[in-house]
Amino acid sequence: MRDRPYLSVIAFGLVTMLTAFAVREGGPSDVEAIDVDPVIWTIGQDYPATLPGDIELPIRTVYIKTHDGSNWMSTYDDHPSAISGPAAIQNLINIYGDQGIKVAAWFNPTGTDYAAQLEIAKQVIDSGVTALYADVEPYPQFCYLHCKQLADNLWKPLSAARPNAELGVIYDPRPWWWEQQALNDWFSVSDAALPMCYWDSYSGQGVWNDAAGCVLQAHADLATLAPGKDLAYIPMLQGNSTAAKFEKALDAAVSVGSERVSVWRRGVIGNDVWELIGQYQEPDFFFCRQALADRCLFREVSDANVYMMAGGAKFTLVSLEAFNRMGLSFDDVQVVEDGFLANVPLVPQDGTLLREEESADAWVIYNGGRFRLADVDFAGLALNAGAVVKIATGALGQVPTVPHDFARFREFSHSDDHLVVRGMRIRIDATVESALQLLGISKPANVVPDLALEAFPTATIGRGDTDCSGNIEPNDVLNALQIGSGLPNGAICYQSADVNCDGTAASMDALLILAFVVGNPNLIPNDCDPVGTPSGLG
Repeated sequence: MRDRPYLSVIAFGLVTMLTAFAVREGGPSDVEAIDVDPVIWTIGQDYPATLPGDIELPIRTVYIKTHDGSNWMSTYDDHPSAISGPAAIQNLINIYGDQGIKVAAWFNPTGTDYAAQLEIAKQVIDSGVTALYADVEPYPQFCYLHCKQLADNLWKPLSAARPNAELGVIYDPRPWWWEQQALNDWFSVSDAALPMCYWDSYSGQGVWNDAAGCVLQAHADLATLAPGKDLAYIPMLQGNSTAAKFEKALDAAVSVGSERVSVWRRGVIGNDVWELIGQYQEPDFFFCRQALADRCLFREVSDANVYMMAGGAKFTLVSLEAFNRMGLSFDDVQVVEDGFLANVPLVPQDGTLLREEESADAWVIYNGGRFRLADVDFAGLALNAGAVVKIATGALGQVPTVPHDFARFREFSHSDDHLVVRGMRIRIDATVESALQLLGISKPANVVPDLALEAFPTATIGRGDTDCSGNIEPNDVLNALQIGSGLPNGAICYQSADVNCDGTAASMDALLILAFVVGNPNLIPNDCDPVGTPSGLG
């Protein structure tokens, strides 16, 4: 809110305002899917003759400015209903209440008369408003150079004195102003965050110049500004903008869970924006941000690339032709803040079924790898052919053909389980199973089509590599020593511990492995291959 409320000469009288409020019977529309709360700065300017009365608009709550520093708003607003004290607040609460509209209050903390401002703020809360919001902008005539002192000497004592009041902070969300506004201090005792998303006013300032981007980025930044706080998110949107931009901002607010937005300010909102507000419905894709559901579409604010979700992973839609062939609509693309997609994986969840849109081959994902499916495999593996998600041609290349190390598999027609380690397989016997359990990585096998494991050659584990890590290191010495002593150990590739070829793993084997680790590999008997050579395990 950059306008400064100096003394106004307003032509409207109280009778005019009451008449405007009562144009028709009824109440606020129930059509809108998110509450849109207009801000009132001065009564005359925010109730122009060109706009209908509140009863004709989709309004459930208004935010009335009650005071500026230690002065009531009647100092700056000569309207008969301007706030001059608690009685004037209660009068407006009654007027709006008759129309089914609630009243929240906002004010501009400024200067150093902390005690006087604290007393006024208490009176405002005690008058019965639903909330009190502090406008803490870092400019002259606002809190400016006293933002931190006001947080410490006004806001925190107010929270302690009125612990049940809903307190919120109106602020400039651009990061270069955070420190001067002392936002961490204000948010520490607040219940709501109201970032000023004035995208047109922030022209040329990257994400802040984007209606959706500003709402999304300000929400993401709350993790830094108010760590651990579950704040109501009520972005303050730019009212004197286009309906198209306003709709994008509403969509963004819905996508991050906002139940309401505020608007600066009632008197400058155009009829086209009011019409949009009255007809607005949550978009079908509003759940996508939380669920990352299949076929949800995302685009970051500063990136033209569109990504489709499948199995919780992101896949690039590389061409308009692919977009159209797959029956997708650009109307369903949800804009998210820059960096959001960095946290979305490239590899889908286990059990995800995929098919490239110009291919007959279907694939199932297990443990970070993909396995080709024939038609007969769907019934045999109890997979639902109707659950296959179609992705763009070439997109499957981001999913490896080799699963994570120590993934466990069994072919459909066979009883043996195998581990896949570094692209090779190891048959699981009782000793390997015991080691897996000891390490806490024994899990049921994923059942894959017959012959699928033929793609992974039998493992050739180096002699002395007891844990199948691909390296011979101190941990292998410990494993060999524990095997020989009968102690629990993590030697999944336990056979490789017998480096002296006497049929058992014992302390001598541990010594020989240690010699290799420290650079003396020549202690191995002549009739036994050196540590590190293939052990024949598999």
